[in-house]
Amino acid sequence: MSKKLEEKQRRRLAEERKQAERKKAHRRRNLVTTVVALLVAGGVVAAIVAQKGAKQAQLQNYGVSEQEANCGEVEEREEQGRDHIDVGAAHEPYTTTPPTSGSHYNSAGLGPVSPGFYEDAVEAPPEGVIHNLEHGFIVFYYSPDAPAEVLADLELAVEDEPQASVATPFADIEGDANFVMTAWNLAQSCEQVSQAVINEFRSAYQGIAGPEKIAPPFDE
Repeated sequence: MSKKLEEKQRRRLAEERKQAERKKAHRRRNLVTTVVALLVAGGVVAAIVAQKGAKQAQLQNYGVSEQEANCGEVEEREEQGRDHIDVGAAHEPYTTTPPTSGSHYNSAGLGPVSPGFYEDAVEAPPEGVIHNLEHGFIVFYYSPDAPAEVLADLELAVEDEPQASVATPFADIEGDANFVMTAWNLAQSCEQVSQAVINEFRSAYQGIAGPEKIAPPFDE
């Protein structure tokens, strides 16, 4: 083989080695980039999961024990019908306090009210929230004079099931209770908020009681 051909072959082999080294280095850079991206993505996901977990843990730990809550038994109330009426229209007086069925505002008026914790009863009158009860919601009627910790725990209870809960002030809470938890034709009075009691009530009646089962059932 001539020296010219040998030199040409040597340069070709050298060029092939350089190309191989460049490809190898490129693969290494891609691998490092991929690993870094996966680590960053994993960190972001872990942070989101941790944040959600912390919030969920907060929502799942509110109130006092079942014994400390001093709740009465779940009471079945007399059915009062479910006529839809216009806002401000006269209707038969409610025979239970607080009402758990009866005439209520139609969907074109103020019922059902949007889920949430209400500080002003005008925004969530009984005629409005009874429509929520008809849909399988859980409604918390609370005394305007209830202690601050009870109101704070009720807000957390509503946030725990935001699609199926309404809390509204109600001036005529009877006895020593600070609030009454209700479903359609059902009521349970409590002095303090107990997550265990509320979850038991939700499991039995949320999305289950009520002629129109629109609210999602409780999934603890």
